[in-house]
Amino acid sequence: MDRPTTPTDAPGPLELSEALTALRAEAGDDSTGRPSEVVLAALRTTGVLRLPIPAEYGGLDADWHEANAVITALARADASVAIIVFLHYAAVSRIIAYGSDEQRKRLLSAVAHDGRIFASSWSEPGTDAAKQKVSTTATRCSTGAWELDGAKTFTTGAGVADFYLVLARTGDEQEAPQGSYGRSDQGVFVVDSTRPGFVFDGVLDLSGMRRSATGLIRLSRYRAEEADVLTRSHRTPEAIGHPHTLGLTLGAVALGIAQEAHDTAVGTAHGRALPDNPLSRHHIFELGAQLAAVRGVVEAATSAPGDRTGSALTAKVFGSETAEALCRTAQGLAGSAAFSRSHPLNRLAQDARAITLMGPPNYLCRELVVTRMANR
Repeated sequence: MDRPTTPTDAPGPLELSEALTALRAEAGDDSTGRPSEVVLAALRTTGVLRLPIPAEYGGLDADWHEANAVITALARADASVAIIVFLHYAAVSRIIAYGSDEQRKRLLSAVAHDGRIFASSWSEPGTDAAKQKVSTTATRCSTGAWELDGAKTFTTGAGVADFYLVLARTGDEQEAPQGSYGRSDQGVFVVDSTRPGFVFDGVLDLSGMRRSATGLIRLSRYRAEEADVLTRSHRTPEAIGHPHTLGLTLGAVALGIAQEAHDTAVGTAHGRALPDNPLSRHHIFELGAQLAAVRGVVEAATSAPGDRTGSALTAKVFGSETAEALCRTAQGLAGSAAFSRSHPLNRLAQDARAITLMGPPNYLCRELVVTRMANR
C-alpha cells in the first residue's frame, strides 16, 4: 500500500523496492557508463539518499548498520549504483561530523529536500593510493575566497553528482608531516557542479562497475568561498577516513554481489541438475559458507565498539576478495555461458574485482589496519 514519505519515516520496503525495480530493469545496460535518469530519479525521490541524515535536516536518521544494509540491497541489483550511494553516504557522514552549523543546514537539507547527490573527488593521475601527493591547488585570494585548479580522475558519480568533496593542496604547512591517509597541508572543499570553473570531462570505459559514472572532472579557476571549506590542515586526514570510524564499508557492496552470485549460481546448478553430483554439492556448500563469512564481517563492522576503522577496512578486504572467489566458483557451476560478457555472473565477478582496487585499495587497507594495531 502506498504511503507518503515523511522526514521521520524509515525507508520502507515499498520505497526501496521502487529504486530496486528501476535498477533491475536496466542492470545489464552499461552502454552509457552511468545510471539512467530513471534510476537517478528513483534514488532522488525515495528515502535512499537521505537515509543517514539527521531528522532535524529532513533526513531519516538511520544508523550506519541500516546504511550498509541498504547499500547491500542496492548492490544485489546493481553494484555500480550501490557504489555511488556508498560514496554519497560517506560524503554525508563527513558533513555531519565536520561541517559548520550553516554547512549542515544548507547541504544536508539539499539532500533531504531536493534529492542532491554527493561524490568525493580525491584521485589524480600519478597520485599515490594514500592521497599524500595531490596536484590540485587551492589558492587563497585577497578577498578571502579560494581559487581551485586541477584535474581529478576516477571520480565515481562524475557528471551525476550535484556536489563534490574535492581534496586540494592548500599549502598551510610547507613541511607538513605525512599522515596515514591524506596530509595536513590539504583541505576538503565542497564544489558545486553548477558554478563556473567546474568541468565534467566524461566517464571512463571500465571493466567493472561500468555504470558507476566513474570519470574525470576538472577545476579551472573555480571560486570557493570560505563557507565551502569543509576541513583544512590537521583535520583533513581524519576527515578522509571518517566514514570508516562509523563502520560504513565497501564490504556492504561486496556482500550484495556475493549474495546475488550465490543465488544465481545455485539456481543455475539446480537447472542443470548439478546437485546430483557430489563434487558440485561440495561447491554449492562452499558458496554458502563464503556468503555467510562475508555477511559476518560486514555485520561486525557496525557492531564494534568505539572507532570501527579496523572492522570496516577488514570487511572491505575480506568481503571483496571472498566475493571475487565466490564469483569464480559460481562461474564454474554455470559453465562456459557465465564467461560471456552479457552473463550476470561475469558482470558480478568484474564488479567484485573492482572493489578490491577502490580506495583505499586492499593492500593499503591491510597496511592501515596493521599500523593501527601496532600503535595501540
